[in-house]
Amino acid sequence: MKKILLLGAQGMLGSEIFNMSLEMDTIEIVPFSRFNLDLTKEEEIVEKIQTVLVNQNIDLVINASAYTIVDKCEEGRGEELSLAINAVAPKYIVEACSSKKIPLFHFSTDYVFSGDTNQSFDENDDTEKFSPVNKYGMHKLFGEKEVLQYEKGFVLRTSWLAGQYGQNFVNKIVHLMKNVPDIKIIKNEWGNPSFTPDVAESVLKLAIEKELPKNKILHIVNERGEDHKGGVSRLEFVEEIKNYLGFETTITPVKRFETLAERPLSTALNNNLIEKLPHWKIGLHNFLEKEKKKIEKNRKVTLKKEKAAEKYRAQQKQQKEEREAEIKKLEAELTNDKK
Repeated sequence: MKKILLLGAQGMLGSEIFNMSLEMDTIEIVPFSRFNLDLTKEEEIVEKIQTVLVNQNIDLVINASAYTIVDKCEEGRGEELSLAINAVAPKYIVEACSSKKIPLFHFSTDYVFSGDTNQSFDENDDTEKFSPVNKYGMHKLFGEKEVLQYEKGFVLRTSWLAGQYGQNFVNKIVHLMKNVPDIKIIKNEWGNPSFTPDVAESVLKLAIEKELPKNKILHIVNERGEDHKGGVSRLEFVEEIKNYLGFETTITPVKRFETLAERPLSTALNNNLIEKLPHWKIGLHNFLEKEKKKIEKNRKVTLKKEKAAEKYRAQQKQQKEEREAEIKKLEAELTNDKK
């Protein structure tokens, strides 16, 4: 049995990892969220983590915590939080882990790449390609560098992550398609749609391995297939959501949106080193299955109501016609009586 300290246990990915671990008899997770570890308070990080490492006999630390509101990372309080959680906190997490020689799995992002060329990225691509176009990516890259300095520190990058325990791109698109007739989607952004159940399963498999990974950087992303070597476009991603759920929403492709933070154009990640995750469409369909059943149920209810209303209107029409015919008959009889 391996005992794991999970940071960010109430986030989108952390929640998936924790809940999945409950079904495993080879892992026990000690969950930490922002409620019992404030990653913006540097003085608390080392002390609290070290205490847990010793008292709970922790074998591995997984850091799934992050500040991920990309536009808010650009300025004000959001920038302060991103800098503290994404860039600075990893240094102190590493300090705590290294003092007890405990391995650290640290989650990062495809946004550490500039994405200004139409290519995908391997795990060991050199740092010349690391030129983030926004502060979120910059802060995450700082965090990566802190982790990679530690002998037992490993960076696990993922991309375009969606899951049931938090707000994400897929949920937003589904909400829009339910409520508006047409939406605008960027056509020239490419990446890896990835899903928390698949990513969580992958990292837990790594966690129970007897040996640590041989490579310091791993890409944990759903597969794209041979026809998407350069990445999956946002437009195709959204069209797949539309088609799978049976929406009739009009999708209008656009080049860019005006946002506070610039987005990298192409940040598809290649997984060359660990067991392959399911194809992104399989991950998406699995993620949307409950939503699809709910939509289909609502459509059946709506159709049933429409049929009932149509039947009612037909009955009303028939009754009206029968009354009118009866009135005409009576009028005709009265006319004949007068004659």
